Formats: sequence, structure tokens, C-alpha cells
Amino acid sequence: MKKLSLLSILFLSAKLLAQLPPAAQALYNEFASIPSQSAQVCINAGATASATADGKTFYMKWFPSGATPSLTPLMVGLHGSGGNAFLMMAKHLQSAQSQSVGMICLQWYLGSSSSAPNDYFGDTTLYTYIDTALKRIKYPKNKALYHGFSRGSARSYAIQFLDVYPGVGKNYFCTIMSNAGKPDSAYPFFQAVNSPTNTNHSFCKGKKWAMFCGGLDPNPGRDGCPGMNSAKTNWVQANGGSVGLFIQDPNLAHTGFVDTPTYIDSLFKFYKPCFQSGVQGLNENHSEHEFKIFPNPVQDHLNLSTKNLKGETLTIYDCLGVLRKQIKIEGAETTIDVSEFQKGIYFIELGRSRAKFVRD
Repeated sequence: MKKLSLLSILFLSAKLLAQLPPAAQALYNEFASIPSQSAQVCINAGATASATADGKTFYMKWFPSGATPSLTPLMVGLHGSGGNAFLMMAKHLQSAQSQSVGMICLQWYLGSSSSAPNDYFGDTTLYTYIDTALKRIKYPKNKALYHGFSRGSARSYAIQFLDVYPGVGKNYFCTIMSNAGKPDSAYPFFQAVNSPTNTNHSFCKGKKWAMFCGGLDPNPGRDGCPGMNSAKTNWVQANGGSVGLFIQDPNLAHTGFVDTPTYIDSLFKFYKPCFQSGVQGLNENHSEHEFKIFPNPVQDHLNLSTKNLKGETLTIYDCLGVLRKQIKIEGAETTIDVSEFQKGIYFIELGRSRAKFVRD
């Protein structure tokens, strides 16, 4: 194996340096020095570090070369227990590069010198940090993906709640990924939401949810499939949301999702239609001047009625963003055979409009 010269080692080390406020710099230095090389992978890919407004921690930011951040699909990532922003970013980098998805990964574990219960930032502080990071790049509303792993997944429910809370939230997230961690019933917000006096159980409405659990997770009731199925039913659906992607792999353990690039690809494909619907001018509330579909839900044959779109190509994607069918529109009325599709959610794109239908 080729040996590195002293000059090369010094150069690589210099690339890991950041100029941050003291508290943020200390955390950066601690996690950049971990032998996993995750920090070096991120820096080599062009990621940069920014301090939070209060200087207490930092986040790593990466966008595809030449991309305009406010016009690029974006994942906001929160790592798991004892984890770090570098590792969270490095695990997603291959898929982010291939699918042109930017990333902001926040360091919210306070490091080896901290102790419980003050070793992680609280929900409100976390949301403030996310808000600052997205404001700095002028990111639009309802277009980002939140991905929380493990402890970050347990916080995903609070982050989504705060994101739509009147007077606090900015409605940044159209898709939420809860990866191996159900809501923690000890959190004050959990108790408040589930209090008998609370009648607002629609704050997840309109949000796309994705989930993962491994059948070999060592904490099945909390992070494994029993726990995540409980979260799906008793939190997401109970509060008006819908889970469109739920990966349950019986052969994987706690880190199964972030260790499987094809699963990360599936998350990005699931997320990107909700980003594209607004940023690229697609109209999800299609009008009479675009097209109508019926019946919906559908079993075998979907009817489409359109005006002025003869010669256009209709495209159908599944909920993972995989192309399933393309049809050239020949007239005002079209019947589409969907009998070969599995039951689930699908998306139609035609002209500048998009519609969703359910194969029942």
C-alpha cells in the first residue's frame, strides 16, 4: 500500500480544521478525530461546517457541485445516541451524490465531557438550530426531508410537531423519516399531546412519513418493528398523518437502514416528488385545464380526462419514485390499465400537473 508523505498527512489534517466558536470547535474537534474517517470522507466531498447562532454546536452542510441550495432537494439529518454529524452525513453521501440531494446534519450530542440529562439538546433548541440553518440558505417551506436515526428518530415526532406549531414552526418538512425509534413517552411534549384535554390530533395531516425497523433490533419494543408499528398507528396515523414507505427488514438490526444504500435510495426517491411538486412548478391541485382522474381509489382501470394535452406523455411512478408506466395521450379521454400494479400509492405526472391515486 502506498505510504503517505508527511506533507500529505499535514494537508489532509488541515482540511479537517474549522474556524468555529470555542464550544462548537471543541465538539467539531472531538468528532473529527474519531478513527472512522467519516469526517475526512465528508470534507473530501466538499462538506463544510457552520456554527449554530449561539455557538454551542455545529452542523455539516453539503450540496451537489454547482447546486443552488434553495432549489435543491434537502435532507436534514439527526444522528443517534452517542453519534455525530460526520457519520450521519457519510452514511448518506453515496445516495445523496447519485440523486442530487443536499444534506444538513446537526451535531446534537454534546460529547464525552457531557453527562445525562444534559448530554443532548432539547427539542425546542434543536428546532431553533434547524430553523437557523435553513434560513441561512433561504430554503422554501414544505420542501425538506427530515431524517432522524435512533434517538434522532425518537425526536422526529417532536420536530414535526414543532415545525407546524402556530407561532413557532416554519413548515419546512414535507417528508419525515423515523428510522428505528418510536416516540418517547417520557418527553413532556408527548404527554401534552396525548393528554385527555388535548383535542388537536391533526398536526401530522398532509405530511408524508417513512419508517424503518429491523427484525434483529436489540430493543424491539422501542426501536424494532413492534415499536415502530406502534408509532405508525398510535402517533402518525392517530394525528392525521400517513406512512407511505415502511421498510421492515427481518434480517437487519438497529443500523440496518443507514448500512443499506438501496434503502437510502428508496427514501430519497420517496421524498423527491413532494419537493419537485412545487419547486419545478408542478401543480398537485390540478385544475380542469390540466386533467382529472377517476375512480380513486382504483382497482383495475383508471380513467383520465384532459384538455389540450394531446401528444403529451403521461408518466406513473410508485411511492419509491420508480417509473412504472408511460403513455402517450391521444385524446381527451384515456383509460389506463393499472391491474398489474401492487396495492399502494402512485403518482401521475402529465403536462405541468401531478396527481396521486391509490391502487386498492
